[in-house]
Amino acid sequence: PRELALHRIAAQANVEAALEMTRAVRAGATLRELRTTFSAAVAARGNRTVFMVLDGVSAEGVDAELRDGQAFLFDAVSEGAGYHGDFARTVFVGEPPRAMRDVTTAIRLGWDEVRNALKPGLRYSEITALGRETVRKAGYDFAIAFGPHSVGLYHQDAQGLGDTVLEAGMVLSVDCPVMQAGVGGTAHLEDLMLITATGAEPIHAVTEAIVQV
Repeated sequence: PRELALHRIAAQANVEAALEMTRAVRAGATLRELRTTFSAAVAARGNRTVFMVLDGVSAEGVDAELRDGQAFLFDAVSEGAGYHGDFARTVFVGEPPRAMRDVTTAIRLGWDEVRNALKPGLRYSEITALGRETVRKAGYDFAIAFGPHSVGLYHQDAQGLGDTVLEAGMVLSVDCPVMQAGVGGTAHLEDLMLITATGAEPIHAVTEAIVQV
C-alpha cells in the first residue's frame, strides 16, 4: 500500500507537469521551450524528469518551431521517490488535418475497449490484439501499437519477461502512438492503470484524449 501511495503521488505530479507544459503551446513556440517548461513543472512538484518525447522525438538537442494547424504527441515520463509517471496525449495547435481527427478517434476507441477489458489473467498479446481489432472493426487503417508495459521503479519494469500475464497489484501502461507518414502529424494516448482483483483503475486523474490550443 505504501508503494502504491507513492506511485500515485508521482504519477499525478507527472500529469500535472505535462498539462502545465501544454499551456506554453502556441504557434512559434519551440520544442526546447516545451521541454524546459515540463522540467521546471516537474521539479516544482518534487519529481525528476526522465524523458519527454515531443512529436516523436526524444533527443533533447533537436529543436523546431510549432506551427498553426500542427498535431503532435507528447509522452511525459518523470519519477518521484523512485516511482515513475508515464502520461501521453495529442496536442492540436489550432485546427488539425482531418486525418489527425480520425487518428485520435481510432486511438481513443481502441484504448477505451482495452481499458475496460484489463483484469488479472489477461496476456500482453491479448491486449495488443484487442486494441488493433477494435480499430479495424471501426473501419480505421492506422498502425497503432497498443503496446503494454509495466511501470514502477523503472519506466518498463518487466522487460525481457515475454508475454506477461496481468496480476492484481501491477501498474500498467498501454502505449498507443501513431507516427505514420502521411497522416499529418503524430498522436498518442497513455495512462497508468492499476490492475485490481476484478479489473483496473487509473492511478492518476484522467483527462481528455486531446489538448487543443
